[in-house]
Amino acid sequence: MKTLLIIYIIMINLIGFFIMGIDKRKARRGKWRVAERTLFTIALLFGSIGILTGMYVFRHKTKHLTFSIGIPAIMVIQLFLIGLLFSWNTKRMGRPAQAVQNELDLIQKLDPDTIQSFVSYENLMNSHLASGVINQETADAVDLFFQNFTYNIHQEEIDGDTAIVSVNITNIDMRALARDLCRKILKESVAIYPESRSTTTSDYYRLLRDTLAHNTYEPVVTAAHFHLKKDDSGWIILADQVLEDELVSGFITYMNDPNILPVTEIVSIHLDALKQLTPEQWKEYLSVEDIFATYNTDFYQRIDEEYIKQLASAFDYEIIKCTEYGSSAEVVIRIKSVDMKNVLTIYKKHLLEYAGSTKSIRDDAVTFSNETSRLLLESLKENTKVSSTDIDMIFHNDGRIWEIHFGNEFTNALLGDMRGAIETFNSLSRETLSTETVNN
Repeated sequence: MKTLLIIYIIMINLIGFFIMGIDKRKARRGKWRVAERTLFTIALLFGSIGILTGMYVFRHKTKHLTFSIGIPAIMVIQLFLIGLLFSWNTKRMGRPAQAVQNELDLIQKLDPDTIQSFVSYENLMNSHLASGVINQETADAVDLFFQNFTYNIHQEEIDGDTAIVSVNITNIDMRALARDLCRKILKESVAIYPESRSTTTSDYYRLLRDTLAHNTYEPVVTAAHFHLKKDDSGWIILADQVLEDELVSGFITYMNDPNILPVTEIVSIHLDALKQLTPEQWKEYLSVEDIFATYNTDFYQRIDEEYIKQLASAFDYEIIKCTEYGSSAEVVIRIKSVDMKNVLTIYKKHLLEYAGSTKSIRDDAVTFSNETSRLLLESLKENTKVSSTDIDMIFHNDGRIWEIHFGNEFTNALLGDMRGAIETFNSLSRETLSTETVNN
């Protein structure tokens, strides 16, 4: 509307200006003139500036009192009316800062529609790949997120129909919140036997709500810059992803920071999940069944259970060193587990004692198998030592997070150098034992 009005005023004044020029030319040539009523009509239709300009440019009707007094009078009245109109329109639309204040007041009052108009719930939690609907749990989390939100408008820059309003926003320490939340999300996602996994938007917000409810954060002041454009309805805030992130004090950026958690902490979270396993969970996690390859149905389950019980009790870790090279990191981890070397030492002693007895000669194959399996079980029960194995692992950052993949070396260390244990056990055949007994 405003643009059309400006175009109209320009056009009517151009018409008035050229009409005065045409009338002057006709006067010089003695031709039929433009009626004065027509000239005044154009002036009354807000073309007075064009008529007055034409009067003095073309030196036409400047000595006619009706024109020399009437046209300027009309122009003054019209300028007053135009100024009044634009002043009223400006007041009606308000200033840019007022438009920003209106929206921020609604955010401060936790108005959900206003918050969602600026902040995408999916972007806020980096959960755009998740599915689900926004529920009351989500709304509660957002209320906690903005409960300490305050602002201070400190600068307004207007350039025609555009403006920039700078605001200082006070909210909780979003970097600290993002770290705690990422830590919580990771712990739940790597849990071996979680009650539920974070696969929906509401799951993410449940974790956000819990994080906010159980932690206290220091207030932090950050800057936000509102870009506005004026149209017929007033000043309109141009919402974009930059403003979205600024309104939440950089929380979205922090949630997408691939280094928000150091690689050592991510490794620790994965290993801590293993430390929480019960013996039953360890057995399922390792898919253990006759781990020592005894092939003895009478004993292997009891041997597996004893081994897993000791593993669950002995397992621990220590991060010795971490060296980062850009998007890669070398981490030295000390794994504590069952001391299989000691178990085999005890087992070998029992086997030699058994092999040196007349009983081993009299026993048939089935009895021999049962006895050697029983001795292995007893060796495990007698073991009280814990092994420590240092492994050197390389991890990579894919631009989102540190990727944690534990390889064969980790598995072998986790099982107390089971690879060597099984090789040693398989090499102790009945013939070898008999030969060693004869030599003794």
